[in-house]
Amino acid sequence: MLTVDAPQTSAPPVASVRDRAVDATGLAFMQVDRAGLIRDWNPAAERLFGWRREEILGQPLADTIVPPALRAAHSAGFARRLVVGDGDAVGRRVEVPARHRDGRELHISMLIDSLGADGYAAFISDETDGHRARQELQRSNTLISAILQHTTAMISAKDLDGRYLFVNGEYERIFQVTAADIVGRTESELVSASVAAVGRAHDVAVIGTGTAKTVLEEVPFGDDIRQYVVTRVPLTDPDGSVYGVCTIAIDDTTRRRSEAALAAGEKRFWNTVNNAPGMLYRFRMEPDGTTRFSFVSEASREVFHLEPQEIIATPNRAIETIAEEDRQSFIASVLESARTLQRWEWRGSAVRRDGTRCWLYGVSRPHREPGGATVWDGMLLDRTREHNTEHDLADLVDRLATASFVAPAGPNLPAALEALVVPEEHASLAELWADAVRGERVDATRTGAAGPVHIRLRTHREGDDAMIAVACFERGRTP
Repeated sequence: MLTVDAPQTSAPPVASVRDRAVDATGLAFMQVDRAGLIRDWNPAAERLFGWRREEILGQPLADTIVPPALRAAHSAGFARRLVVGDGDAVGRRVEVPARHRDGRELHISMLIDSLGADGYAAFISDETDGHRARQELQRSNTLISAILQHTTAMISAKDLDGRYLFVNGEYERIFQVTAADIVGRTESELVSASVAAVGRAHDVAVIGTGTAKTVLEEVPFGDDIRQYVVTRVPLTDPDGSVYGVCTIAIDDTTRRRSEAALAAGEKRFWNTVNNAPGMLYRFRMEPDGTTRFSFVSEASREVFHLEPQEIIATPNRAIETIAEEDRQSFIASVLESARTLQRWEWRGSAVRRDGTRCWLYGVSRPHREPGGATVWDGMLLDRTREHNTEHDLADLVDRLATASFVAPAGPNLPAALEALVVPEEHASLAELWADAVRGERVDATRTGAAGPVHIRLRTHREGDDAMIAVACFERGRTP
């Protein structure tokens, strides 16, 4: 009978299996002898630290993967382990900083095992991304905590039943409670039932719809009622289900009261402007000479029989109503005021669209803007009634006057006026005449041949010419 020997099998050397396993694992592996020199290094360690096996074998651990700032501490700890024993570091996972060949900082997790006289072996995993993620999470949590605790908004969170899960520092300050006291309680335990019912109704609406909601709510504090802009946001689990409501309440009382005060002040201002006895305006002259009204009060309806917007929209509409015989003096006065930045003052007449004539008195002070435009803020008064009264008075003056006439507003005294006063007072009379030429009204008494004479001088314009109306009265006949 033929006997065939069964093939002999033998287990591969243990070291060979171990080497293949160490090379195949995704964990970095290294062995360090008791002198601190690296004796083994697998492919995963090459990928993690950037050192090839043949480059790093025999190199000190401290000079390669330990960060420079930690090398002294590492060497001291390694030496202490050799003297006093391995301690509790062996057999448990530790996380430490490490260094890549290119200088990058790593964060690794090591499981260290003692090899006795042969030193130590360690399996290493890269925890850099996780470490950074934890650091970012910690920074984010610190930032969120700082915002929550230092914001002036009241922030809270409640569960579906309305019980508090969280309140921030401002909430504690406003309601004079602590988070420990309020968590687990409901809003009705802090505020009146009516206020709590309103808040709960909004919470339920946010829970039901799963969408944020912003409303204005009033909260009584003693005798004061504060107004809050309140935003409620649903809190959701990863699957989208709502588990609570976050409430952010911002005190808007001061702003709203300020707005109400400003509105009341603005209303009073416009009442004052529109009830003024004349038309208030802002008139602009640009550097190129173009002019326009940028503001006109409602009194324009009485003065010009024009709407404010009509005057503003059509730059020359109001100026076109000025009577032709007075328009040139108006333009000249504006140009002179723009040149000197002196007070503008003008008297003249305008013809309204219905053909009636009104007599105007305008006054304002100019200022120059940085861009070169000249701006006048002032008032136009309708003095038609006063003008008619003066006209009637002039008629009376003419009837009562010993002498009355009109003369050009020139530098020389009219001979007819000079003849009414004794020669000794001609110099004083010349001063009065100069005052009248400057546009001043003159009422004075001088000595005439037959006794005191009252002299009245009034300046006016006839077309482009300045004229002075002269009226002289004997004592007892002055109107």
